[in-house]
Amino acid sequence: MLIQTKHFGEAEIDDKKIIRFEQGIFGFEDQKEFVVLYESEAEESPFCWLQSIHETHICLPMIDPLIWFPEYQPDLADEEILKLGALDPNAISVYTVVVVPENLEEMTTNLRAPIVINLETKKGAQIVTVEEQYQIRENLYRRIKTAGEE
Repeated sequence: MLIQTKHFGEAEIDDKKIIRFEQGIFGFEDQKEFVVLYESEAEESPFCWLQSIHETHICLPMIDPLIWFPEYQPDLADEEILKLGALDPNAISVYTVVVVPENLEEMTTNLRAPIVINLETKKGAQIVTVEEQYQIRENLYRRIKTAGEE
């Protein structure tokens, strides 16, 4: 399937990689089908994009939060995860949405409501964590800078 993307122009995607979000995601509840895009085939970049397959302009930068927040262990309600399929940790990927403002020092990620994807069922959801310790706007720039200094 050919889709128009915000950052990569026209892209050929495998229909089997389309992820269905039954409830949409916050701010885009009417968008149900997305694909995760990477800068290269190797999928090694710390950033990826959640691209709507129907609306070119809806494309959210995401990260694997464990890269910069290794202590991140969100408590997600089992009933929410079960809506996506079995509770197999090997089938679940967790991402957080990144906001990249003009001033990069203010770049944040939403640790409070991660994007959870079941790789087997191709179902996804944005799930609010039970804990209040995680922030909606956790400063990502500082974490990246600190990691680069180590």
